Amino acid sequence: LGAYEVLGAKRGVKIEQAPGCLRYLAFGAGVASLVCAVYLMAHPILAVYHPVMYILYTYICLFAVTTAIFEANQYLIDRLPVLRDYQQMLIRRCGFLTLMGGRGVFYLFQATLWLSFADSFSEIIEIAAAAALLVAGLLHLLGHWGCFTASIVEKMVAQVETATGHDFNDNGVVGR
Repeated sequence: LGAYEVLGAKRGVKIEQAPGCLRYLAFGAGVASLVCAVYLMAHPILAVYHPVMYILYTYICLFAVTTAIFEANQYLIDRLPVLRDYQQMLIRRCGFLTLMGGRGVFYLFQATLWLSFADSFSEIIEIAAAAALLVAGLLHLLGHWGCFTASIVEKMVAQVETATGHDFNDNGVVGR
C-alpha cells in the first residue's frame, strides 16, 4: 500500500494519496460542499442584501472544487485541461495540498467555515457539509501520521464494500 501516487512521469509531481475509501469520502465531501454552496447562492436576493455572504459562498465553491480535484481519479483530471492546469497551479503555489496532512487541515478549515454559518439545527445542510469535511479532514490527518496500516485499511474497505455492495478496491470480490 504505497503512500504516493505519481501524477505523471513528464511532470514528476507526487501527491500523497489516501486509501480508496477515504478518497471517495473526501471527494463526496467536496461535492456535497459544492452542492450546498451553490444551493445557498441560488437566491439572488442574497447577493443584494448580503454580498459578503455571497462572496464567502463563492470561496467555498472554489475550495470544494479544489477538494474534489485532489481526490478525484487523476486520469479524469488529466482529460480536462482546465482542471489539470488548475491542479498544477495549486501544486506550485499551495504545496501543502500534495500532503494528506495539508489537505486534512484544509478540509478542517472548510468544515469550520460551514459550522460558522450554522447557528441552529435547522441549518442541517451546513451541518452535514461540515460533518463530512470534518471526518475527511481528521482521517486525512491520521493517514498522514501513519495511523492507517494496510490491515486497518483492508478491514475498513471490506466493511464499506459489504455495506454498499460495491467493489471499491477492484479486487473482484465484495467484502474481502
